[in-house]
Amino acid sequence: MKTRILTIMFLTLNLTLFGQESGKKDCYEIKYLDFFGLDQMKIIKWPQTELDRLIKMDFVKNRGQSKIKTSFIIPMIAYQLKEYHPNCNTEIDTIYLSKISKIYLKIREIESNKLLNKSIAEKINFIRADFYSQVENVDYLPKMTATFDDGPFYGEDFGNKLELIPIKKQETEFGTLSVSKIKDKTILTSKNKNGELIWQKSITGLSDRNLTELNFTENPMEYNSVATVAHMFSKGERFTLYLKSDGNFMYYFHSW
Repeated sequence: MKTRILTIMFLTLNLTLFGQESGKKDCYEIKYLDFFGLDQMKIIKWPQTELDRLIKMDFVKNRGQSKIKTSFIIPMIAYQLKEYHPNCNTEIDTIYLSKISKIYLKIREIESNKLLNKSIAEKINFIRADFYSQVENVDYLPKMTATFDDGPFYGEDFGNKLELIPIKKQETEFGTLSVSKIKDKTILTSKNKNGELIWQKSITGLSDRNLTELNFTENPMEYNSVATVAHMFSKGERFTLYLKSDGNFMYYFHSW
């Protein structure tokens, strides 16, 4: 966890220090960047020392027990690709592109020969397609998200079919989200525009501890190309809920 936090801090710092904007915004499309907050960020160039450190990093070890072969670094690499595509740049730093491609393949445990004898455009297309395949799998998204919060958490399905009285309610594009209380449990309910139940969960966190309260922030709803995000808080700590566009549950993070 310590290594992950330090890496996030270092890479985020270098997003600012080494930013450089491509002159052609529409020269090469890379979808889903808005989910990671990278769609409006200037294209970066990491220092060589950091590239070399990332190349040496054991990403398999950093994943711990997880079998999911991805990392929060993956979106940061994917959004740089535009700067090195022939449609966007005539003077391409092939050494830099080679290094970030090597890091990408190492994280994903893809053999480097997959890119042998491919043109620069073909290499970038290959990485972009692989990036898309991960974003489109909800199991991968939490591990591709740079956050200091704990999670992902999935709560506990609430089997009680009684109609709960909401103490907090938020209108959304798909319908409503509401918070209810039953004894020591905080229940979060998602309904569609017809008032039909989509899901209902008892909200828990670390060690399956019940959250005793849950509130919406001001203007809590965020909509992007991948998810509907509800920004909330519990006892002053950040709570971020991720849903599909139709209101179906994905996961949440919570800052303790």
